[in-house]
Amino acid sequence: MKFLPLDQASFAANLASALDNRELSCYAIVDQAQDGTLLARFEKEQISMHSKCLLPAALGSDTEAYAPHLVALSPLAADTEAWPDIVQGAASHPASFTLLASTDDFDTLWESLAAFTEILLPDGTDMIFAFWDPAILGTLTGQKSDLTLHVGVQALTVSQRERLLQGIVAWWYWDRDGHPQQVLPGENDNGLAPHRVTLPLKLAQVQVDMLVEAGMPDQLLSMLQENQPQLLMDIPPAQHYRLVQKHLLAARKLKLSGMRDILNYTCAALIYGDKLQTNPAIASLLAQVKAGDISFEAAMDQFP
Repeated sequence: MKFLPLDQASFAANLASALDNRELSCYAIVDQAQDGTLLARFEKEQISMHSKCLLPAALGSDTEAYAPHLVALSPLAADTEAWPDIVQGAASHPASFTLLASTDDFDTLWESLAAFTEILLPDGTDMIFAFWDPAILGTLTGQKSDLTLHVGVQALTVSQRERLLQGIVAWWYWDRDGHPQQVLPGENDNGLAPHRVTLPLKLAQVQVDMLVEAGMPDQLLSMLQENQPQLLMDIPPAQHYRLVQKHLLAARKLKLSGMRDILNYTCAALIYGDKLQTNPAIASLLAQVKAGDISFEAAMDQFP
């Protein structure tokens, strides 16, 4: 079965229906770290009624200026003159904000989501959990229609997923291609009741591995942009992520696992292009790398 993202008309209709529904309230999560002007714009254009930083530890501190905020939307938000431009901005910069429709009032939803902003790793280490990032949200919930996800398998258990979505009727975000995605609560007939899921959430190692892998293309791309920007200069920015993802998958086939080796392979692929696969000498060296006979670093030293 093929799952497809929402078309723009369906997204607009679904959001309008939620805004008009008196039994629902609509919200946004605005990430100040991604766009420091958006929250102020929501307020200026009377799109928001009020907002609150989602990170409890950051409340009242300077960190609020760079933290995600839960925003209560005006029922007339979609009727404002600025709304089409704001939505288009989200399609171009998906990490800036997401939209939610919920049966919960503001304080109840804030408490529920704020409790999810901290997680525990298997060794007990606590860390901030950026579930509001669309690339993470899609992987956590297993958004099958989002074909831009590097890891498309649901990382949360059924009960954990429903705990995250507790009180939420729909959660909209934009994928890397600018298509709207609609996350819906699912069935939980056989799982632990969501309210019994212990918070802060403690992830299993396999979940940590999935989320680390989900962020690998972005991490590689960031390292390339910082350290080897010339390798990307002649490539349209819209193609950067997919290209890096392609080379990451090729590196995995060679059984490369360390970030240094994967980054070096990606750089080599950008430098050599098709020759990395078609040059007999390079192909022979890569076969030895895959077999474990030599390291990738040793192979690079012998590249023609």
